[in-house]
Amino acid sequence: LDVVGDQMKTQVGRIKAIVGGRAAKDAVKPAPQGIKTSPADYEFVLESLRNLLLFNKLDKFTQQKIVADTYERKVPAGEILIQQGDVGVSASQLYVVKSGVFEVLERRKGQMIKVNSKEKGDCFGEISLMYNCPRSATVAATTDAVVWVLDRETFRINVQVAAEE
Repeated sequence: LDVVGDQMKTQVGRIKAIVGGRAAKDAVKPAPQGIKTSPADYEFVLESLRNLLLFNKLDKFTQQKIVADTYERKVPAGEILIQQGDVGVSASQLYVVKSGVFEVLERRKGQMIKVNSKEKGDCFGEISLMYNCPRSATVAATTDAVVWVLDRETFRINVQVAAEE
């Protein structure tokens, strides 16, 4: 029984380290900036996010609450969704690809080089959920695309509430 208690303390400690404190009891989640994710898509988004270690360590109820707070955003071909070096609000969102293709580019020795591509079910921008730091790469849509968006504030509020329950 002590082992279970120690594991629970460790889990709570990890969560507090991620979110940096306590949630306000009356914390208000930010309003979504697009179309709310359809319940028919929840399982797909959930499975995509479960590939991320950070998300996979959360209990299932918290995972479901987070997915319910995501929203869809259309991205036309050619749009730069993430710009390397961006900070602030533009560096606070994680994306799950619903449709379309994205190129991941990094500036190396003054030139943009393709280092990866993202397609249906892939996630990118997960560092933004934990840290307020500049974006490490540029991500651009190479086709018309749709992504589900999860912002840092929504993620942190849900994790904080779960840690306090």
